[in-house]
Amino acid sequence: MSTALRLQYPYEEFADHIKAMRTVQQWEYTSRFGQVGHDQTSRANCARVLEYFWDCYTDHREALAKAEMFLSIYDYIGRHSSLFAKKELMERSEGSFFSVESALLRAVHYLFTAAARPGEVDPKMVLSLAKAFRDIEQAR
Repeated sequence: MSTALRLQYPYEEFADHIKAMRTVQQWEYTSRFGQVGHDQTSRANCARVLEYFWDCYTDHREALAKAEMFLSIYDYIGRHSSLFAKKELMERSEGSFFSVESALLRAVHYLFTAAARPGEVDPKMVLSLAKAFRDIEQAR
């Protein structure tokens, strides 16, 4: 993914997509992938996310790139969830869902829009950035 496109996915846009996921995760049918039912599998959720992004953007390359980044951010948070939970930046909520602090979301979003290989960045560095974001939010 090019750096130019990465820089065109502001946090506010990402946050709007997160809010939309509450509804998107309940979709039982997608026009591109067909019936997904009530399944909350990775495959069903990816189909829903791709459908959502495809509907949000007229440029399908942009839709695909942003969906990929969105899913990658979720994947990164999920892969490091035990560390982030231990540091009280996220907690398990209903079922297999997590409640993630906005400071952590901002930090991981920044990582994926700024780093060349975000998936390889040590999550401890992300923790430092998230703590800085949390301190700034609390200072308001």
